[in-house]
Amino acid sequence: MWNEEMLLTTATARKLYHEVAAGLPVIDFHNHLDVADLAEDRNFDGLCELWVISDPYKHRAMRICGVPERLITGDAAPDEKFGAWADTLPKLAGNPLYDWSQLELKRVFGIDEALTPATADAIRARADRMLGDREFSARNILKRFNVAYSAPCAALNDRVESFPTIPGTVPSLRGDDIVAPTREFVNKLAARSGTEIADFDGFREAIGKRLDVFHRAGCRIADHALDDGFRYFAGGESEAAELFLRSLDGTLPAADAAKLASAILDLSIGEYAKRNWMLQLHVGAHRRTSTRLRNLAGAAGGFAGIGRPCDIDSVVSLLDAAECGKYGLPRTILYTLNPADHAALAVLAGAFPGDAVSGKIQLGPAWWYCDHPDGMRDQFEKTAAYGVLSQFIGMTTDSRSLLSFARHEYFRRVFCGWLGGKAERGEMPDDMEILRELVRAVCFENAKKYIGGI
Repeated sequence: MWNEEMLLTTATARKLYHEVAAGLPVIDFHNHLDVADLAEDRNFDGLCELWVISDPYKHRAMRICGVPERLITGDAAPDEKFGAWADTLPKLAGNPLYDWSQLELKRVFGIDEALTPATADAIRARADRMLGDREFSARNILKRFNVAYSAPCAALNDRVESFPTIPGTVPSLRGDDIVAPTREFVNKLAARSGTEIADFDGFREAIGKRLDVFHRAGCRIADHALDDGFRYFAGGESEAAELFLRSLDGTLPAADAAKLASAILDLSIGEYAKRNWMLQLHVGAHRRTSTRLRNLAGAAGGFAGIGRPCDIDSVVSLLDAAECGKYGLPRTILYTLNPADHAALAVLAGAFPGDAVSGKIQLGPAWWYCDHPDGMRDQFEKTAAYGVLSQFIGMTTDSRSLLSFARHEYFRRVFCGWLGGKAERGEMPDDMEILRELVRAVCFENAKKYIGGI
């Protein structure tokens, strides 16, 4: 059964959550929602499609529990896959998936009964009936979470014309393919932008044209992955023209690919700053683990790992080069998948302050494998100790599932629980007005100001 006081272990925490955090709108500045679902405002073909089939978090847990791949990403029927998930969920106590799943069923479908093999058929039948109603279309599901702003990722060559038709939803540029250009990518970019790309200058021009299209569609955010092993090479623009042409003829050696990527990052970040966009850097994922699973489930199949602590020199050099560039360093969020980096990046956020810009560089919310109570609390502690907690912009889902917006409530419960506990232990001011303002800022107001235009 869902407990309305979950994670709220003190009277102060309960007061802060129920009286302040619970009613605030949701701003989600990074996710992977299917834009076609939102543009069509479609109804889903049952709870399994909406909740299980497309969720790598669930797939990972099911594999750990010994579920055959056929029942995860294979050719099994939806009722078989849902049954496999119902059999797995009771085994996940202690994993955030257990709590998220309860919360998702409760908030969207009003179901507070635990999902088990014994209850699976009844829960699925009840939810399936609701999902056939227009009140449970894709957009209406977001409304149930009080979502004021959502920014699904889109690649540079993706079409973004449908975004203005979706209330409260804008594209967030995912720029990873820009920094590792292939012949196929460049040919498509040339066609999309109406630009001949015969050299690096043509590439630069085409990127600018596509960024203008994204800007008109409402985009104000760009995102790049700095994966495990990322190295930055300063001053690579002099070699970029030659390396770019060579990259189109085949794979570059690793050192040359890193030099080209660094030069393109410099170019791209300058373009984002020119347009007053914010930048998100996702640091430290080790994405290539099991070749077998990658071949079975695709690149985002739930089996990536945590990489080594980041090369702090490279991150510093990247930010410094941007700050010294023509357009300066944009507002930047630093996410890390390795919690060992929390302190280093929280301190680094204070090394590049903007003139009269609140919280210009930020340690982002606990990300991916850190997105659980211990990871969140560690991020809160590091942000408070090494930075300024009152400037933190709060939670984003980084998820492919509409139901995952329940994680904003989970985050708010964890934050209020942490804050209330510290206040009652004398580790935080026992002043409700200060605490209330802090909750409002972290759970909504800071993100609204940081992004702008909401």
